[in-house]
Amino acid sequence: ILYNAVIDAYARSTTIGKCNRAELLLERMIEESNNGNMAIRPDTITFNSVINAAARSSFGDYDVRKEAYMIGLNAFKSLHRSDYCQPSSITYVLFLRVLENLMESEESRDYMAGKVFELCRKHNLVNDAVVSQLKKTCSHDTFYVVTSSQCTHRKK
Repeated sequence: ILYNAVIDAYARSTTIGKCNRAELLLERMIEESNNGNMAIRPDTITFNSVINAAARSSFGDYDVRKEAYMIGLNAFKSLHRSDYCQPSSITYVLFLRVLENLMESEESRDYMAGKVFELCRKHNLVNDAVVSQLKKTCSHDTFYVVTSSQCTHRKK
C-alpha cells in the first residue's frame, strides 16, 4: 500500500520526471515480488497509478511526452499480461487520457482510442466514464463510428 501511495503522489505532483519515478517503483515492486516478496506485489491500482502519472506528464518537449506515452503504454500492456491482476474501467479511462494528453497526431490518437475502446468492450468494462473520456480523446467522427459499430454495453 505504501508503494501505491508514493506512485499516486508522483502522479499528482508537478515533479519533472514523475512518470519515470513511478515506473521505477513499479519495476522494483515486480522484481521484489518475483523474488518472493508478495507483500509488495503490484496490483491494478499500482498499474493505474503509473498510467495516471504518464497521463499527467503532458508538459515538456516532444521527447519527454513520447517517453511518458511509452511508460503509460508499457504499464497498460503489462497489466493486461498480468497473471495476478486485471484492468478495470479506470484503467481504460486513464489510458485514454494518456492518448488525449500525449498523442499529437489526431489520426494516431483516433486509431489507438478505437483499439483501446474495443479492448475495453471485450473485457466488458465499458461504462459512462469510459465513454465520456473516449469522447474527449478522439474526434467526433471516430467517437461516433467506435461507439455505434457494435452494441455498447455500459456498466454503471
